[in-house]
Amino acid sequence: MAATAHPAAPAPTRPAAPAPTRRAPVPTGRFYRGRNVRWVARRPPEAIPIRRGPSGSRGPRLIPRYVYIPTWGLRDEPVKPDATHDRIETSRARLLFVLVVAGTALAASAVIHLVRYLLLAVNRTQPLPDPLIVVSDWLIIFGGVAAFLAYVWATLAFMRWVMDLRAGAYEDARLLDPRRPVWVGVLVGVPLVNLIGAPLVLGEVAALRVAHDPSLDAERVGRRFRRLWVAWVIVNVTAVLALIARAVAWGSDSVQTGANALAMVIISAAVSAAFAFWLTRRVPVLFDAVTAVPVPKRRWVAVG
Repeated sequence: MAATAHPAAPAPTRPAAPAPTRRAPVPTGRFYRGRNVRWVARRPPEAIPIRRGPSGSRGPRLIPRYVYIPTWGLRDEPVKPDATHDRIETSRARLLFVLVVAGTALAASAVIHLVRYLLLAVNRTQPLPDPLIVVSDWLIIFGGVAAFLAYVWATLAFMRWVMDLRAGAYEDARLLDPRRPVWVGVLVGVPLVNLIGAPLVLGEVAALRVAHDPSLDAERVGRRFRRLWVAWVIVNVTAVLALIARAVAWGSDSVQTGANALAMVIISAAVSAAFAFWLTRRVPVLFDAVTAVPVPKRRWVAVG
């Protein structure tokens, strides 16, 4: 019996040894300090705040675009914190200028009337040429009109200054002016009424300023206002007497009565001009009455 040959069984294979792993190179200090490396500090996940609002992509942010050149702040005028007091200073400067103009016009009118009075005195003994009389007549008219217009202008400037002065005083005191501007204008601007109205209106301003400014000397301010009121009364009395004398002279044919009226007009114009120039020096220092520092009458000197 023949024996059959069997194929040989494969020999068992040994598992391949794993390839040796390469260790990552240890970074050197030069790598961390390289110029292409940037360190970024990040919060830990539990410290990141939750975003509120609609979720999702917000889309690209557009760059603002204007079809005109923005002018933010280029046309903004600076706010004047003291506009009321600036208005007071402006009205006071205007009043001082008008007082100088009025004083000059009144002084010129007094000189013209004085020349006319001298011509009348000469005419009593000898006749005067007609051209000289005509020129004197026109000068009298021109001087009278100029003095009247200057008086009206000064009265309006005085009214404006008093109104601004009251507005500033009551604004500083955080109070409302109890008098309307119309009534203030009537009390200050109407002739003969302002003999009582002007001191009353200005006295209220003085009392308000003295009450809210302890540095002002109430006695000195009151003394200045009394002097101003006495001078104002004298000016108005002379003006009224001049008008009465002028009215009497127009209804009389007496040469002496006309001369007396002319003399009274000269006195009134001269007094008014002096008052206008005097007022230009008194108005700026009307409220400049700071209480003087008391000076000790006895001083102690150390003797060594």
